Amino acid sequence: MRTAMSVLIEQDTGIKDTKIYLSEELIDLWYSYRQMSRDRSEAFGALIGSQSADANEFWLEHCTTPQKEDSATRVNFNMRAPHHQKSVDSYYKISHGKLGYLGTWHTHPEVTPTPSNIDITDWKKCIKRNPDRELVFVIVGQKDVCIFREINGYFKRIFKEQIDD
Repeated sequence: MRTAMSVLIEQDTGIKDTKIYLSEELIDLWYSYRQMSRDRSEAFGALIGSQSADANEFWLEHCTTPQKEDSATRVNFNMRAPHHQKSVDSYYKISHGKLGYLGTWHTHPEVTPTPSNIDITDWKKCIKRNPDRELVFVIVGQKDVCIFREINGYFKRIFKEQIDD
């Protein structure tokens, strides 16, 4: 059932070694949503995949994408569409519980993205709503993809990779 996966990170975070595997499908999708022009709004969605029992390995296989019920501008978004939860539920069901919600992704109109205060606040809410699992958060910049994880109460960038043009 696994799609083609690329190992994009194996990094010592100071607390845990973390490995994240990304499907080629995700990389291509994120590439297509980069905010390369001033009129491009933020893109976003839920991350769907699985993780090891010790939460040191993550397999990010699918994600949701913006829908017409959602709203976005160049520098913010509001995920409103029920589509996001329905997609997570559907993948959970067809995978017999192997795939589930692992966090969120969105774009930033900057070369190397950094989380805003709004991002940090939102990520804390996501973690509070999902105490049964570790989450990761992806920000796709114009050139770099950065992945963040909460470690000891702080969000730490655990990965940065340049997107090839």
